[in-house]
Amino acid sequence: MKILQLHPLLRIAVCLAVGIFVGYETWGGVPQWGWLSAMAACVVAAMLIRQEVVQGVAIMLAAFIAGGFLITRSVDSLMEPLPQGEVSYHAVVASQPQQRGKVARMDLWVVGDEALPRRVKASVLRDSLRPELNNLTVGDGLALSSIFEAPTNYYDSNFDYPLYLRCHGFTATTLVFADAWHREVVDISSLSYTDRTVLKAMRFRQQTMDRYLEGLGDDDEMAVAMAMTMGDKSRLTREMRDVYSISGASHVLALSGLHLGIIYMLLSLLVGSRRMGAFREFLIIAGIWSYAVLTGLSPSVVRASTMITIYALVSILRRDRMSLNALAFTAIVMLVANPLCLYDVGFQMSFMAVLAILVLYKPVYGLVNREFLFSHPILKWLWAMVVVSLCAQLGVAPLTAYYFGRFSVYFLITNFIVIPLATFIIYATAVLIVASLWAPAMAVVAAVLRFVVNLQNTLVTWVSSLPGSSIEGIHINRLQLLFVYIFIIALLVFANRLLRRKFVSVGKP
Repeated sequence: MKILQLHPLLRIAVCLAVGIFVGYETWGGVPQWGWLSAMAACVVAAMLIRQEVVQGVAIMLAAFIAGGFLITRSVDSLMEPLPQGEVSYHAVVASQPQQRGKVARMDLWVVGDEALPRRVKASVLRDSLRPELNNLTVGDGLALSSIFEAPTNYYDSNFDYPLYLRCHGFTATTLVFADAWHREVVDISSLSYTDRTVLKAMRFRQQTMDRYLEGLGDDDEMAVAMAMTMGDKSRLTREMRDVYSISGASHVLALSGLHLGIIYMLLSLLVGSRRMGAFREFLIIAGIWSYAVLTGLSPSVVRASTMITIYALVSILRRDRMSLNALAFTAIVMLVANPLCLYDVGFQMSFMAVLAILVLYKPVYGLVNREFLFSHPILKWLWAMVVVSLCAQLGVAPLTAYYFGRFSVYFLITNFIVIPLATFIIYATAVLIVASLWAPAMAVVAAVLRFVVNLQNTLVTWVSSLPGSSIEGIHINRLQLLFVYIFIIALLVFANRLLRRKFVSVGKP
């Protein structure tokens, strides 16, 4: 394909991703040394044979084999056998416990014993005689006894829960009885430096969210604001989640490129003139990663922060910032760091949305006369938002149907509502954090923020209640998903050629 020929890094990223897919599907069939040997042979061939075509093929094969090696090594490390029977161990609480019926759910990082799984999804039975469970918070040490179990799927859907847990480093689940745990100071030196840093970030995030509770209260407005700005969706009710999902606004509840892009624009305005050059961009990068730390360094935030960092660095080098090569380089960095993120739903949707925008934005935007748009600024802004929404939706709609069995019909209307309001909410939250130093100012900003969030909730609820707001019960498998994307690509190629012929025929005398 021409697009792959023009963007060499995109070729490498595609080969790496395909190699990861093949390596995961055939895990256990080829050992790590087998992948390494094949990759070494390809590298030697690329160095010794001077023919351009042979070198290109060898490099792409090396990227493919590297993907197989990386995923095999990653899965091997996560497939250690679980201990049999009940085990006593020490752990640190790595997520704020959430009450769900008779249990409190939390993430545990096991410390000390190398033979035990490192990250565990735990459900602790509640006991009215032990209220201290309600006071647990991120960073608390525990001594526990429980049985570790391999994750399993509970629902009839295409969402692979065990694979999702592996993508985030979890290898076991456990049910802890009410009398099988107690607080205890634990030594976290066995955790990696990165894990200890993340733990500190999550503690800081929880302290910031506690200040949220003081300013905004504890209801739907607060829950939505915390999800949009701090990445904490634990307080969202099932009804509110469904409303945002049906209306096509669920992307604003998960911190992603949209939110980090808004933060980037805010920092660009605050940092100063473009004349500051590289120093300005480095300040913005520092601000982006500070926000990532503030929100607990969740995988989606790290992914978006990485993309923006590369965007800023490419800007310093005065290259095309919004290019397919820049996107491909981001994908390569993230897949090499964690090959399992290829299977993360957020990773897939983020990259497919940005890829669709990069490929389709210019030709679709050009369907309307540019002189007309420049003479009507409001229409120009509206048309740009329509084009971005259409392109992004075209990129992620098949994935949404595959994973969630749903297609939101009124996504355009929803985006016109939530994107401007989301921008205001994020900016107002930054003001709220500063205003928290003075109670009267904090009360005013909190009241304004609650009003805007309530307005967003009301409008999104209205969209979700419209007739035919979503198409439900879509069931497609992976092969059908692939054919859907092939059909979309073929349709776009056909439309592109048709438009070119039309413009050529119009230009002829």
